[in-house]
Amino acid sequence: MSARCTLVMDLSTRRVIRADGPVQTLLVPPGSTLKPFSLAALLEAGKLRADEKFVCPVELSIEGRSFGCTHPPMAMPITVATAIAYSCNCFVANAARRFEPGELARHLAHAGFTPSRVPPARSLTARQLQALGESNINVTPHDLLMAYSTLARRAGEAILEGLEGAVEFGTAQLAKVPGVKVAGKTGTAPGNAAWFAGFAPSRAPKYAVVVLTAGRSGGADAAPVAAQLLREVLA
Repeated sequence: MSARCTLVMDLSTRRVIRADGPVQTLLVPPGSTLKPFSLAALLEAGKLRADEKFVCPVELSIEGRSFGCTHPPMAMPITVATAIAYSCNCFVANAARRFEPGELARHLAHAGFTPSRVPPARSLTARQLQALGESNINVTPHDLLMAYSTLARRAGEAILEGLEGAVEFGTAQLAKVPGVKVAGKTGTAPGNAAWFAGFAPSRAPKYAVVVLTAGRSGGADAAPVAAQLLREVLA
């Protein structure tokens, strides 16, 4: 991927105040930026508890592809919040076993994603890959902005804590803005695509931001761009 896309929305007016690049035409999987929505769907359905604990086995293979976790070794079991903060593939893939065929696609459409780009996932492995944002879903940067602008208003406590944790100590630390608490999530997709999506201030959101850029890591390549955008609009 060679294009860079950046978007900022003023949440008070729902107006996009910055849009650079092919933000409504470039379609790629959202990668781990989808995980908060996947876990929120299970929480809202009563199929997952926010305090439910899971010991991450680190290794994960789905359909012959490795999705092993790269977060630091965890001394304590992982919960919803820490799974988001550290982007734990094993936690999300295990939780995704509880989805019925097509259930996550219906939730994502309600969350603001374009239904035609989120086909129902029928098999177990398809549901796991969809929950991880790896397949059975494609988004434009504008799609992801709209979804995160909705999440900024609706996120439950565990999801919000996870998004804050991602920036404070997890995968998105380079999205920090001095004096402002940022909520956000990184993602990496096939084709050398690095994502960051989030909003700030986390508890009284004024702006939502999405960055898609060429890179190997959403945390290393997209998060710093998002931090600069947020510094500019919050100044």
